[in-house]
Amino acid sequence: MAKKPVYTLEFTPDYTFHVIAIFCAYRDYKLCFEINRKLFLGLQRFADKEILLDKKGSSGQFPYFFFLSEDEEEYYLIENRAHNGFFLVPEMRQTDYFLVIKNPGYAFDLNEHVQRLNSIKLVSRALSLDPISLKSAENFLVFEPVKETTEVRPTLPPLL
Repeated sequence: MAKKPVYTLEFTPDYTFHVIAIFCAYRDYKLCFEINRKLFLGLQRFADKEILLDKKGSSGQFPYFFFLSEDEEEYYLIENRAHNGFFLVPEMRQTDYFLVIKNPGYAFDLNEHVQRLNSIKLVSRALSLDPISLKSAENFLVFEPVKETTEVRPTLPPLL
């Protein structure tokens, strides 16, 4: 009997986003308020995102805030620890939050953002990370822009 050919799919994710690790002992809404003030953003809270984790059958609900700028830059403030104790990025357990910036514009300056975050009194430390160096960086790919479904559908006139 002939052997069946075995095919393997190799997938290399494209990490074209910036990640800033934030160490902060305060609640997410206080941090979000200060980030909005310092970075001139409009981060808003959305429903927690459920993510399946590496452990078999485990998942976590991660709180996050989202803002879409006029230049189509996407800002996500994501809490590293879920309500049930699981971590979004387990290799960085000391990190409290991540600020993920997708689709950065041509005028985007990562170092300036890190300096402004470090100037916030609530933040102990903020530092930029290379997503390629993170083992769990694919967890950031789950977060997508929030689509508003407030479109108005045309209605037919009433029958006479």
